[in-house]
Amino acid sequence: MSLVGCGTVTAAPETSTDTSATASQYPMTITNCGKTYTIAKEPQRIVSLYPGLTEILVRLGVQDRIVAQAQDGVSKPDPELADQLRKIRSLGAKTPPSKEILVAQQPDFVYSSSEYEFNTEQGFAGKDELVKAGATPYVATAGCRERRSTGTVEDAFSDLRTLGKVLGRPQQAAELERKARGELAAITERIAGRPPVKTAQVYFEGGKLYAIGAAIEVDMLRLGGGQNVFAATEQRFADFYAAEVNAEVVLERNPEAFVFAVQDDAHQQQTVQYLTKTFASTPAVRSGRLVAVRNTTFAPGTLASVEGVATIADGLHPKS
Repeated sequence: MSLVGCGTVTAAPETSTDTSATASQYPMTITNCGKTYTIAKEPQRIVSLYPGLTEILVRLGVQDRIVAQAQDGVSKPDPELADQLRKIRSLGAKTPPSKEILVAQQPDFVYSSSEYEFNTEQGFAGKDELVKAGATPYVATAGCRERRSTGTVEDAFSDLRTLGKVLGRPQQAAELERKARGELAAITERIAGRPPVKTAQVYFEGGKLYAIGAAIEVDMLRLGGGQNVFAATEQRFADFYAAEVNAEVVLERNPEAFVFAVQDDAHQQQTVQYLTKTFASTPAVRSGRLVAVRNTTFAPGTLASVEGVATIADGLHPKS
């Protein structure tokens, strides 16, 4: 299968042989989700549309260029970055901004975890509209429509390298990748030889339970030493990587563990209470293997996914 287009960069021809970040690499062309964009100069007015993406931008050292963020209330912030993140203007804690609000920020680069944030039917600014307004839209590789159900943690490294080039931070991006890959390698080494834990990957909200059958979430579970009781080939996941399920479906799978995303402490408590009461007979509840993971770690395009893998590994395979 040919995976074309999410996050590749081509610099314009240059006469200089200097490839450092200070050498002019603009204009540069990027191909993202099957569309090609030309970036005339280093972006200075960035809007991030998901908290994990804001975190990676801060870690790249471009916080002073982030003019706004959105959906920052859908997940706990990284404790290390919480103070910095609070200083960034929010355009809406739980939803993407409307077209009018986003365009009013006069962004030149808009980073999103999925194509949903550019859905004009929802009143959001479309990609073409942003281009006309002088901004480059960029969707995380694993969030591109054709990749949403097959995305992996590896895709985040592709995004990181692209961001490093586009934002003039290649060295910082390389260092972040080196550190993240080292953390993943340490997790792999620690749980090596241990059998995968049969896990129900779910999400609970508004009294409804959703099963996760594909996408980066399942790749993170695999890397953390789990085996999903739901398969991507099931009909319920034919159109989307997640689907609402009733309790009987989960009980039939008899999971040894539950892994679930949480927005905040209250949401975590609600989910644990529901799972404990509804699935009391399962090995997962009897053994207390209920693994809560910070919501934004499951978002495409963020190195917080490595944090998520670590949380899953520690929950499924506790350190001795």
